[in-house]
Amino acid sequence: MIKKILMTFATLLLSVTFLNAATGKVVGGAAHDMPSWFKLSFLDISDDAQEAAENNKHLMLFLDLDGCPYCAKMLHDSFFPKNKTSDFIKAHFDVVQIRITGDRDVTWDDDTTMSEKAFAKKMKVYFTPTMLFLDGNKNIVARVDGYRSPENFLNILKYVNGKYYKKMKLDVFLNKVKNKNLYKLKPNKLFSNITDLSKVSTPLAVILEDGSCTQCDYLHNVTFKNKDVAKQLKKYTIVRLDASSNKPIIDVSGHKTTPKEMALKMNLNYRPTILLYNQKKLRLTIDALLYSFHFKERLRYVSGEYYKKYKTYHEYSQMRKAQLLKEGATINLAN
Repeated sequence: MIKKILMTFATLLLSVTFLNAATGKVVGGAAHDMPSWFKLSFLDISDDAQEAAENNKHLMLFLDLDGCPYCAKMLHDSFFPKNKTSDFIKAHFDVVQIRITGDRDVTWDDDTTMSEKAFAKKMKVYFTPTMLFLDGNKNIVARVDGYRSPENFLNILKYVNGKYYKKMKLDVFLNKVKNKNLYKLKPNKLFSNITDLSKVSTPLAVILEDGSCTQCDYLHNVTFKNKDVAKQLKKYTIVRLDASSNKPIIDVSGHKTTPKEMALKMNLNYRPTILLYNQKKLRLTIDALLYSFHFKERLRYVSGEYYKKYKTYHEYSQMRKAQLLKEGATINLAN
C-alpha cells in the first residue's frame, strides 16, 4: 500500500513538473495610457477628418495594442513629454486612438460600420503602433508602421502638415529635409563586402543606413549582440549599403543600380531598413524599430522558408508564438 501511494505521488509530481515546463509565458509588455489631449471621438472617421480640416488640421489615427512596447515608447518619446514633436502634433493634428483588438464601432462612411479590430484588418495593420494620416476628404495621405524617433517623426509630421504629399512621396521629402549628420556608418565584421548581390546564393540581408539614422547604433550595439539574433544571422550573407551613395552595385535580379536609387525605387523612408531575400526574391522588409525577439523571428521566417507555408509573416508569428509557449519558452517582447 505504501509503495502504491509513493508511486502515485511520484506520478503526480512528474505530471505537475511537466505541465509547468510546458507552459511558457510572455514578458516585456508595456502598459500605456493615451495623452489627455487626444480627441474624444465617436469614431466617425468622416466627421473627424472633416472637423480637423475645418480647423486647418489633419486627422491622425493612432492604432495601438494593449501591452505593445513600441506603442509605449512612441507615446513616451513623441506624445507625452513637452518637446518640439509633441507641441507640433497638438498644434496641427487631431489624434484619435483605435485599439486593433477593440470592439467599439468605427464608422468609415454612411454605409460602412465595423469594429475596431475589423477596421484594423481592413487597413492591413499588423504592426503597432500604426499611424494613419487623413485629409478632410478622408484620403490617407501618409502612413507610418512602427516606432519612429522624435526627430524622424517630426519630419513626417511636417510632410503631412505642409501638404507636401500633393507634390512628392514621403521618402523623397525626407531625403531632402532630414539631418544627414546624426550618424556615421560603422564597420562590422558581420558585413560582407559584396557589390554584386545577384551572386549571393544564401539567404541575404541587405541593410540600408545613412547619416540620418537614429536607430543604427541600437541595431549594432544591442540587436546584433543578442545571442538569439546572432544565431539567426549566421544563416545570412549580410551586406550593408549607404542609402545616400551613388556607387554602382548590381541588385539581386542582376540589374545595375545604386543604393540611393534602390532606396528611392522601393519608397524606403526608415533607417536602418533591412531587406531579407531568399532564393533571389525579397521576402520581408524590416522598416521599423524591432526588439530582439521580433527581429530574430523575422530572420527565421525568411531563412527557414516559412513563407512557403505561411502567406504572411503575421500568420507565421501567431503559429510561432503558440509553439514557443507550448514548449515552455519565455517570450520577452522588449529585450
